[in-house]
Amino acid sequence: MKPCGFGHRLWLAVKRFNRMLIGRWAFYSIYWAVLFRTRLTLPMSVAMSRFVLLFLLLHQAGMFSTFAAQEKIQLDASTQKIVASPWQLQTSPANVSLRGLQVVDQNIVWASGTGGTVINTIDAGKNWRVLKIAGAEELDVRDVHAIDEATVIAMTSGTPARIYRSTNAGISWKMVFESTDEKVFLDAIAFFNDRVGVAMSDPIDDRLLLLKTQDSGLTWQRLSDTPKTFPKEAGFAASGTNMATCGGKKLVVGLGGGESARPMGSRVMMTDLDLKTWTVADVPLPRHESAGIFSVHFANETAGVIVGGDYKLPDATEGNFAFTRDGGKTWTVPRERKPPTGFRSCVSVWMNGNELNFVAVGPNGTDLSADLGQTWTRISNEGFHAIQYSPDGKFGWAAGGEGRVAKWLGRK
Repeated sequence: MKPCGFGHRLWLAVKRFNRMLIGRWAFYSIYWAVLFRTRLTLPMSVAMSRFVLLFLLLHQAGMFSTFAAQEKIQLDASTQKIVASPWQLQTSPANVSLRGLQVVDQNIVWASGTGGTVINTIDAGKNWRVLKIAGAEELDVRDVHAIDEATVIAMTSGTPARIYRSTNAGISWKMVFESTDEKVFLDAIAFFNDRVGVAMSDPIDDRLLLLKTQDSGLTWQRLSDTPKTFPKEAGFAASGTNMATCGGKKLVVGLGGGESARPMGSRVMMTDLDLKTWTVADVPLPRHESAGIFSVHFANETAGVIVGGDYKLPDATEGNFAFTRDGGKTWTVPRERKPPTGFRSCVSVWMNGNELNFVAVGPNGTDLSADLGQTWTRISNEGFHAIQYSPDGKFGWAAGGEGRVAKWLGRK
């Protein structure tokens, strides 16, 4: 029997959707039961029938919950493949641009962005809190770091440059650092442990500007003896990850920027916990005003990856990655390149059982490397600003523009 009228229109709409959250047979059984009220023991009005049908339709469209989808991935110039998306998009808790991200564990995630916004879940994304930092409504919170269940650090980029601290899981915030100097532009924060951390700003007077805390972010002191930089060399505050710690012992800073008319190679600067002795390594990534290193991540003490490129050319694949096997002393780009498929603003490590994988995101998609950053494969068209996995590498999240938040499902 062919459905008619309102039911027929709903039937046609249902057929247009592929993102099913309940079984196909279960959905159609409910559809017919509600439409004709022949298999339900309780009487149901026409209005109620239509309401239930509309709810089911919107539910499978992802309006009331998360969903996973299939994607058509362009593997190379002539090959396409339909795959299950590794991302499960979440219902957006806030319509802001999100760049700061920390995945604490399986359940707890923090993200931050424009409008003085910090968001948080403690139940793996089932529910989100939207936390506005009082006094920072016009500022961009580019990085966030949770020290424990109650203590959270948030960093703003731009003028004024501020660092906020909460001791009640984001309910209220205290400003613990502020600079109104227009030259101070905070890029990232990173912690060696629960007490010692570093905040990085673009250089001033051709020297790296670093702030250090030794009391879990309560106070911050500017370091006086920092490395010299080239004119206009700077960091990119794209995901709060152009600076990272490795094993609680080493700090790595990735730089880019410079004069557009004279593209030059990028550099990383490294030091240990005392922040006194620095080494500098060249990286074969072009740098200029909009290009260079955007994110650095070490899987262990020796294997690390850098991603970046030119953010004004989101689909360009030149100069967007390098890897190291000696702890950052030297950085390599293979002659036979199989790079990430565009500009990449963030990279992190996913542990698939015992297999270590680097995953990188940018505005046009997601790429994965299963050989410590040497070759890359496009795995999703979903693009984000930031990606991070839990400390054990098992649970991942991504955040991006317009409040986009996604949970990592893994690669099938």
